[in-house]
Amino acid sequence: MAGLHSETLAAATAVSYKLPWGTLRGLCWGNPKDIAAVATHGWLDNAHSFLPLAKHWDTANGALLALDWAGHGLSDHRPVGNHYHFIDYAYDLWSLFEQQAWQDVILVGHSMGGFVANVVASLCPARVKHLVLIEAFGLLVSDGEDAHQQLLNGFQSRQKLVGSRWRDYGELSSAVEARAKTADFSRQLVEILVQRGCFRNPHGRWQWRADPRVKSTSPYRLPAATVEQFLQNIDSPITLIRGEKGYDKVEPAIRQWQHCVKQLKVETMPGGHHLHMETPAPLAAILLDIASS
Repeated sequence: MAGLHSETLAAATAVSYKLPWGTLRGLCWGNPKDIAAVATHGWLDNAHSFLPLAKHWDTANGALLALDWAGHGLSDHRPVGNHYHFIDYAYDLWSLFEQQAWQDVILVGHSMGGFVANVVASLCPARVKHLVLIEAFGLLVSDGEDAHQQLLNGFQSRQKLVGSRWRDYGELSSAVEARAKTADFSRQLVEILVQRGCFRNPHGRWQWRADPRVKSTSPYRLPAATVEQFLQNIDSPITLIRGEKGYDKVEPAIRQWQHCVKQLKVETMPGGHHLHMETPAPLAAILLDIASS
């Protein structure tokens, strides 16, 4: 099913990074010891989200690394009794930057990956050369008005998902159809995600690799004032890429928090929330320009 991007996939090196709870995995184009850009995907996506972008990457500028978050793609699931709170994704990425001692890296984040990247760039500003956010700015916040209900919903969601399983499929095409029903992009692009997102189980049926627990409701969200602190501690320039038909919360977030950051450039490109898959060439041009500067 690699199809459209089979050559790009074949050119990638599979990489893995051991963390205390398990292993993060990903794909690298170029020398894994010379990372120029780290790309992080959105919720329920995986590293294949960046295959279209990788097709246009020039390894002369260093390597492009696309990671699978914990519980996504080929990365390990968190151990029983652990959960998938947003802050834990941030801790994983921060830990990885510290472990690998990356310097002057372009940190690229799409959607949930962009929200995580905001936080990590503020915690290790000396390691991030440039922050590139795709359809994400600031964080999803709560100022406490619904904190009690949010916590209750989060706990009930976690309880409900204990021991849960995804449905499986007799044909991989059925998994593609299921994912396509919630997608705002083409079936071809859905197939790219499903290729890494599914596996054939011992019964010969296809099922999702993602840990069902990633679906749990967040038990709490940070207040807006905390987000301001994070953004104010980002030293690198920020380029925010938004889609012409993208996420409707991006514009309000810009109005709310653009005054908190030192350098913000906003680019609008054709496409929806997954514009990095739909129109990767202009985005790749921006990244390569940053990498070569």
